[in-house]
Amino acid sequence: MAPAAQTRAFVEHASALLVGEGVQTAEMTLEGSRNTLVFYRRDHLECERRRQQDAAPLGIGALTALLQLPADIPIPLHSLPEALQAKLPKLPRGAVTLTGDHVCRQAVRPLTVDLAVVRARSTHWEGGLARASRFRTFTRRALLVDPPAPARDDLLMRAAYLGIGILEPATDGLAWALLPEPYRPRRHTAVAWHFTEQLHARLP
Repeated sequence: MAPAAQTRAFVEHASALLVGEGVQTAEMTLEGSRNTLVFYRRDHLECERRRQQDAAPLGIGALTALLQLPADIPIPLHSLPEALQAKLPKLPRGAVTLTGDHVCRQAVRPLTVDLAVVRARSTHWEGGLARASRFRTFTRRALLVDPPAPARDDLLMRAAYLGIGILEPATDGLAWALLPEPYRPRRHTAVAWHFTEQLHARLP
């Protein structure tokens, strides 16, 4: 396989039409998978708001509470469940604004993730599919692999069932043997939001 920097450039080039303009990339260990290339978009307004307010990190508990509130809409405190009312004053700095008898959620996701690309050795494509599957609830997923010829059909069949895209070497870099299925979450969850918070915390 090509050197890491060249491989990353090939993945970015092959994915350009898929992810569109304005996307950034970062390579890191995520969900236990090393050298995962993530395509993401910052919410610049939210990132700047957090910087100005010196907002504190948001954990799962805080995110679970925040998802019970609409963003940027003042809500009367008396209309909320007592359990949620009790949590509001304890939320991290910058998460909400409490004014009189109203609360307004300030925090939203700091970024969105368009695609996660996992790499695997040619003889370990099954493990690569398993690692790519860990991102199912977060974003579109793809596997970069050069499978042995006898295994290619099996790989494509199983990847199609899982909704995982397959990138493989081509004469001029990399090409899609199978495009990833779109990411369509049934609902917003604290776990999915927390994934973006963890990524945001690790980005420069």
